[in-house]
Amino acid sequence: MSEFEDNSAPEFEATGPVSRIMQKVDTAANMVSRLALVLMLIAVLTQVFTRYVLNDPVQGVIGITELYLMPIIVFGSMSYLEMQGGHVRVGIFFEALPERVQHGISLVLRIIAAGFFALVAYTASAEALNAYSRGYFTSGDIEAPLVTTLIIAPIGCVLLALRLLVNAAGDWRAAFAPDQTTG
Repeated sequence: MSEFEDNSAPEFEATGPVSRIMQKVDTAANMVSRLALVLMLIAVLTQVFTRYVLNDPVQGVIGITELYLMPIIVFGSMSYLEMQGGHVRVGIFFEALPERVQHGISLVLRIIAAGFFALVAYTASAEALNAYSRGYFTSGDIEAPLVTTLIIAPIGCVLLALRLLVNAAGDWRAAFAPDQTTG
């Protein structure tokens, strides 16, 4: 079994209604992210074809890609990646610790990360609201309200913060719940 296959499953089974709802939301956000990737591929291929074959390139592809599709790809998939346990980890010493200690450390780190991403979401939301209230528009190939692109990051960060808290609850159970294997 490869290292990727080993890390592709969640670290613990999601239980409870909040976990099930978050799993559906994370999966939906990931599907939107995948759709954005496919749309970006189609748009770029179309632009290349029209530029070099028809000598009449489609306008706005770079703007749509950088303002909408790329942020959706990044921020739409972060919570799903956390749900799958796919974020980068350095575990040379961590894996030598007892399992309960590992879950205790993961609990603390996930709560800190959730707070960080909640702060990023708050700050990015404030910036989006500022752009909306001032009526800012994007510059370049396409002209659209800037808030339409600035709102993508806070949504992704809120989803990641919520997923981190759900996973932290699983770490809490694994670290502090009575051992289910004995008895």
